[in-house]
Amino acid sequence: MGRFVAVVAVFGLAADAPPLELAMAPVRATVKATAATLRIDPAAPTIPVFNPEFASRAGFEAGLFGTRAAIGPVKVPGKSAVVRLDFERGEFKRRVTWFAAPVVTGADGIIGPGGLPEPRILFRLRPDSPEDEIARFAMADWGYNGLGIEIAVAGQVMHVAFAPYRAESLATAGAGAALASAQGGHFDAAPHGMPIELGVERPVRHLALDQPLAIGPLRLAGMLVRTSDFGSTSTIPEGDVDPNEIVVTGKAKGKPTLTLAIGAELLSRCASILFDKAAKQVTLRCR
Repeated sequence: MGRFVAVVAVFGLAADAPPLELAMAPVRATVKATAATLRIDPAAPTIPVFNPEFASRAGFEAGLFGTRAAIGPVKVPGKSAVVRLDFERGEFKRRVTWFAAPVVTGADGIIGPGGLPEPRILFRLRPDSPEDEIARFAMADWGYNGLGIEIAVAGQVMHVAFAPYRAESLATAGAGAALASAQGGHFDAAPHGMPIELGVERPVRHLALDQPLAIGPLRLAGMLVRTSDFGSTSTIPEGDVDPNEIVVTGKAKGKPTLTLAIGAELLSRCASILFDKAAKQVTLRCR
């Protein structure tokens, strides 16, 4: 069974200053003096990513540094610029990026909690309940690729992101193989294609775990696995491969990491997700 790298505790929240609380809905912003709506997503990159239509409308001027989105073995080139953003709480500057394909529907762009200037950000998923448990984890900062936590599974470090906008939990090939090794598991459905990001589709299969993976009060019994990314799922038995990332061109890329995105099928049990950047802590309130 995988053990936590993060320190977990179950007790009440500290009496700190109130965090910025966000509902699961797009928010209004001004970007380069242009009205916009952005989806603030716990699993989104720290670097704001905009749809190409908005980049054109706002007059983004691409700088010397390009970007590249890596979706498994598929590389998608992008452009970047430094612009001013304002979420009606004060203006700040950020490097932003955009690609030929849109990144989101129903909004002009996305941004993760790491891209906001506020030190504490709470995502409200539902009202609190007396039945909720509170679990705290050490926060992992993956640079442009966002914030989350890290756990150890089968002797390897696994990045775990919280993705309430994703219907089902999703693991890269290497992450799926590590989970199947640690928890026991098998594929229990036929492979099928699935849109991942920026118009890129990858093959996935559902992996059922013999022993659910515990993440605080949550128990993950299965997930979709991207079977043809970097990494191999050949060790996962039948029943009866690399993460999405954004890099600035010219920066070194390390070895592929194991990534698991916890989706809405499990996060529906949660009331909130709190990112405390000052304390370097992520707090789940779930039942």
